[in-house]
Amino acid sequence: MTVEDLVGHVRPLLPDPVDELQVAAVLESQGVTDDAAVDEYGMADVFELAHEVYASLKAEPAAEPEAEAPPPSRPWWQDVVHGLVYLIPSVVYPAVLAVLGAEDMLYGLVFATTTGWIWGAGTSWVAHRMVGAGARRAAARTLLLLNCAGFAPAFAGALLIARWHGGGTTLVLFVLAQTGFQVAAGILVFHRREAWLLAAMLPAAIGGLLHLLTGFADGLVVTVLALGVISVAAALTAAHRAGAAVEASGVSRVPPVRELVLGALPGMVYAALCAGFLLHADMRYVIGPLDLAVGVTPLVAGMGAVEWRVHRMFEQASRLLRRCASPALFHRAMWRLLLRELATCLVVLGALALVLLAALRWSGELTVPGALLIDAHVVLGGAFFLGFVLIRTGGPGWAVACLVAVLPADVLLVALADGRHGDVPVFLGCCAALSILLLAALHRSVGQVRHYR
Repeated sequence: MTVEDLVGHVRPLLPDPVDELQVAAVLESQGVTDDAAVDEYGMADVFELAHEVYASLKAEPAAEPEAEAPPPSRPWWQDVVHGLVYLIPSVVYPAVLAVLGAEDMLYGLVFATTTGWIWGAGTSWVAHRMVGAGARRAAARTLLLLNCAGFAPAFAGALLIARWHGGGTTLVLFVLAQTGFQVAAGILVFHRREAWLLAAMLPAAIGGLLHLLTGFADGLVVTVLALGVISVAAALTAAHRAGAAVEASGVSRVPPVRELVLGALPGMVYAALCAGFLLHADMRYVIGPLDLAVGVTPLVAGMGAVEWRVHRMFEQASRLLRRCASPALFHRAMWRLLLRELATCLVVLGALALVLLAALRWSGELTVPGALLIDAHVVLGGAFFLGFVLIRTGGPGWAVACLVAVLPADVLLVALADGRHGDVPVFLGCCAALSILLLAALHRSVGQVRHYR
């Protein structure tokens, strides 16, 4: 293939290139490597080849493409508020604890959280893939269908737990309610209807806070649980309305089912490993000393900010493409940007942790293991940020590999740990190790132009 042939191949993909870096990104996405540039086209590398292709594309003006409406801007608060939304169910847990008991509630909570995390990762990937193919309405309908189907494994698993361990009908209802919240949250966040979700969960939040302020009065337990059910029902209704309101948008192609299933699996594996790593540390402390039980709070509250900085980083990367004169400069700029955004995430999570530490210290509940567990979750929040970026630039395979390396080590070292709460410093060390591995995996992929077209 000559350079002219290559220009003819690239023109339909990029009729009006902005600069040579954009052309280089297209060439890389089509499998043109530096070796191919040398062997097939006689160029020094892909970027010299992109210079020639860019000049040829600009020499012959392309037909003006049909204008496409830009995607709606995403206000920063829509991401940041996710942390608050994720925290709301926890204010109802004391009432659930009063009815179920500590052990039954723990089994139900761990099962529902893990199942929802994994199922939500898969359904979200499928919906985003369909939107990328232009099938917005089909994506909305599929998301609704798949999330409704998620109640089946939740119900079946709850029945097995109730039969094997105990808890009865109450445990099954708790698992279904927790699953309902996760289903509704996933759909409404996908459709950018966070305000609807907050409004729906308001009754549960008010009931839970009143229960807290009255010192967990027994007389309010039924009321709090009823308000929780009302909130979940309202959230599910809002999710159905959001999905049903999506209209068809022009010509679309729904990807084959096999492609969707195989594409969703790596993300579900990554979600399963994340859930396993987090819950292996936290499940033993859900019902325990206060400082250890709330150690995960800064991470949950700050996850919205982490998601916001991921989106913000990719927005800034698009602007860097226009300013950097060479691939090497772009790579260095992206590496600095990644480290800056990682530091921002750690500062935000650290500030939330400091508030919690101060409150625990003031109440006399803070211990050294509790402080270390809170710090570990701050570090883990930074690792989750790096994982999000790695999945978008290098695919989930590398992120999965990093967790596969760390999780067994964490399990083994915890089993060998001596003394009470000896697992806490192990968890902190493994969170730091995970961050280092993710940074190493990102060193190459984060600076590749094709990820930011």
